[in-house]
Amino acid sequence: MFRFLRLAPAASILTFALLAAGGCRTPGSEEQPSGSTSTSTSGEGGSGAAGGGGGDGGGGGKAPPEQLKVLNWNTQNFFDDVNNSSAPNETVVSTATYQAQRAAVGAVLRQLDPDVVILQEVENLEILAALNETELGGAYAHQALIEGNDTRGINIGALSKVPFDDVVSNRDDSFVQSGTNGPSYRFARDAVELHLTHGGRHVVLIGVHFISKSSASNDDKRLAEAQHTRGIADEITTADPTAAIAILGDYNDLPESPSVKAIEGSGSSAYQDTAMLVPSVDRWSYDYQGQLELVDHQIVNPVLRSMLVEGSPQILHSATAEEASDHAPIMATYSLSAP
Repeated sequence: MFRFLRLAPAASILTFALLAAGGCRTPGSEEQPSGSTSTSTSGEGGSGAAGGGGGDGGGGGKAPPEQLKVLNWNTQNFFDDVNNSSAPNETVVSTATYQAQRAAVGAVLRQLDPDVVILQEVENLEILAALNETELGGAYAHQALIEGNDTRGINIGALSKVPFDDVVSNRDDSFVQSGTNGPSYRFARDAVELHLTHGGRHVVLIGVHFISKSSASNDDKRLAEAQHTRGIADEITTADPTAAIAILGDYNDLPESPSVKAIEGSGSSAYQDTAMLVPSVDRWSYDYQGQLELVDHQIVNPVLRSMLVEGSPQILHSATAEEASDHAPIMATYSLSAP
């Protein structure tokens, strides 16, 4: 299956989109997808979008290693104060509440200064644009958000200092749990592929937010979501064995759970959870009724694991982070080089 399209370098502000149509997308359309990858476009339409191309900077020699700090964080109901979503159960918060949360999220991102940010529970692209402009000094020229399947409008969004080569939604995928004939599922939100080039390396960050533990019946769907996501990653590896891949976000499950193990896999192709390298005292991302749990993960394939800067994984616990969300952000740094 053709999953992604490498684009030629383009301006940092996106002026076109790729629209999903029967599994392929076509550049150049006035109609935009639900969400986009720039500060200037947003709207309704298909299930994919693309940003300006990356590249290793050209030249005759191999690009030197470049560090990339990657952060993922569930920002808990990051809604704005305007009724501007297509979600049927959208929440509109007060202006004071929105601005306070935006300021708290911005303070954490300024402190950690990641290069790429993958956020869960963001309502729309406008929030990301305002966050970048108002709180982050315009440091993140590239933003992406495609509206997913959640009826409340909590979506997976991204901010990046590095241009996106492609952004691919899998919200319309239909799948079953491995070894069964059904039921058939779709992602509760989405699994969003963010393709970029850094240090001459093709990097793919797959942002996820699996279904919650609100009912026992969700366990089967969450496992199916994880299995299908790992399948997406494996297809990318088949197409490009040198791709550095991370599957990151809110898994709503613990390190030893079937869904996390489905992402990790086994053998020579096993992925590793960088959050498990955080010192044990800080190795948690969610306080569930006084029980500290690691439910957010940044799980990487062997290619990206080999480029992990040792000692870099961290989970931030601070008053400001708690003001912004009931989850803690996870960040790790990678030293990327060309194949």
